[in-house]
Amino acid sequence: MHKYIVTASVAGTLLLSAGFISANEPKRSGLEEFRKQAEERAQKISEYVQKERDEAQGKVKERRKDLREKIGRIKDGKKQEAANKIASQMEHINQVWINHFINVLDRLDGVLQKIKSRVEKLASSGTDVSSTNAAIVKAEIAIATARTAVAAQAQKTYVVDITIMTQNTSTTAEQNSLVGDLRKKFKELKDQLFADLTALRDGVMKDARIAVHDALKTLPKSPNVDREPRVNTNNQ
Repeated sequence: MHKYIVTASVAGTLLLSAGFISANEPKRSGLEEFRKQAEERAQKISEYVQKERDEAQGKVKERRKDLREKIGRIKDGKKQEAANKIASQMEHINQVWINHFINVLDRLDGVLQKIKSRVEKLASSGTDVSSTNAAIVKAEIAIATARTAVAAQAQKTYVVDITIMTQNTSTTAEQNSLVGDLRKKFKELKDQLFADLTALRDGVMKDARIAVHDALKTLPKSPNVDREPRVNTNNQ
C-alpha cells in the first residue's frame, strides 16, 4: 500500500511538471501547444514506467530463478511445459493490458485536444464556454489520475512465491504435491492479476472516459463557428 502511494505521488509530480493541470481556467495556448503538452506527459510517464519496471524486474529476478528450478523438478514433461508456459504468461498479460490502457489514455488526450480547439473558436466568437472549460479541467485530472494508476500497475510483478512449497520431490506423492502447489499458486496469482486489471479498467480508466465524454457534452452548439467569413463581391 505504501509503495502504491509513493508511486502515485511521483507519477503525479511528473504529470504536474508537464503543465497538465492548472488551478485556474485552462490556458488557451492553441491546439499545437496542447498536443505538445500531451506528448510530453505521455513521454514522461513512459520513461517513468520503464524505469520502475526495470527496478521491479531486478528485484524478482531471483524469484524467477527459484521458480524455474522448482518447475524443473517436475518429472512429467507435459506438466513441466505447462507450468513454464503459465509462469511466463502472467507478466505478458499485464504488459499487454498496460499498453492498451496507455493507448486509450492517449486517445482520450487526443479527443480533449479537439475539444479545447473547439472551445477556442467558440470563445473567440463570443460564446460562453465556462462550463466546458471546467469540464476540461476535470477531464485532465481524471486522465492524470488514470495515468498514475497505470504507472503503478506497470510496476507490479506476478511471480509465484515458492518459499512455502514442498522441498522434497522424489516420490510420486511429493511430485503430486508439487504440481498441486504450483497449480494453486498459479490460480491465486491469475486471480490477483485479473482483479487488479479489472479494478483499473472499471475504476479510473472508466472515470477518464466519462470525464472526456462529459466535456464533449458541454460544448455549446454553434454550427456557424466553423464557417469562413462571407466575402461581399458586389463592390469589387
